[in-house]
Amino acid sequence: MSIINIYHHNENIYNVEKKPPERPPKPPLYHSRFEHQVRRETKSSKDAHRTMGYAKIPLQKPDEFLKKNCGIRFRATKSAPVRLCADHKPPVPKKEDLDASRQQILKCVDFKVENIKKVACANPKKVRPRYADTRKGDFHDLEKSGLVPVYMCQPKYGKVPEYLHRRKKDLEAQKQRLMDKMAEQKSACSAISQEERLELLKGLKKNWENLQREYQSLPLLIDTVPKMIRKAKLEKGLKELEKDILMMESSPYIYVYSDDEDKQLP
Repeated sequence: MSIINIYHHNENIYNVEKKPPERPPKPPLYHSRFEHQVRRETKSSKDAHRTMGYAKIPLQKPDEFLKKNCGIRFRATKSAPVRLCADHKPPVPKKEDLDASRQQILKCVDFKVENIKKVACANPKKVRPRYADTRKGDFHDLEKSGLVPVYMCQPKYGKVPEYLHRRKKDLEAQKQRLMDKMAEQKSACSAISQEERLELLKGLKKNWENLQREYQSLPLLIDTVPKMIRKAKLEKGLKELEKDILMMESSPYIYVYSDDEDKQLP
């Protein structure tokens, strides 16, 4: 490996940083050729009507000075009538009246004496009971601690509240009214006799025989929709009649509810 020593060079490290690019010079501002004329005209007519009158007020002559009864006179109108002071002011009060009224208004009160009387007549402030729970003397309120039987000393302690008595009476009265209403109300159902049961059973069997006869008279080929609907209707009717007949035969005691009583039931 060979080492090369450089003794002569033209490098300069002080010019390594790049300089910011120079900004181009700004163009000259625009000036109108009428600028001086506009400023001159504005200045000449700027304060012309500041007094809301003439620009130059003409002076009066020396012999035209303001004389008596030559000024502007105001005449009374409906909107601004002339008001004359016809009422006289009240007379000046006398010294005796002023002293009496002043004594009533400006009454001298000695607040120190009044405060002393109030403090002397006031009731002494009661010391609130406290207790200390540590040896360093940490005090706490005794009434809120639960150590004092406050509620046991009350006259209502251990007694049933009045609202519970009223509630109990209301419940008893409501129960009695309900029992009276149930006693007055008639029975919702009634049992039918054996003759009526046999008659109903006979009528159900007769209806079943009629439907069975119609069902057997149906054609063997059921190929249309009306025939299918009629067959399904007859089968449904036969099943309901068979169910009712079975219930009538298996139940010796049957109870019947009336329509009006069904509506009255809750």
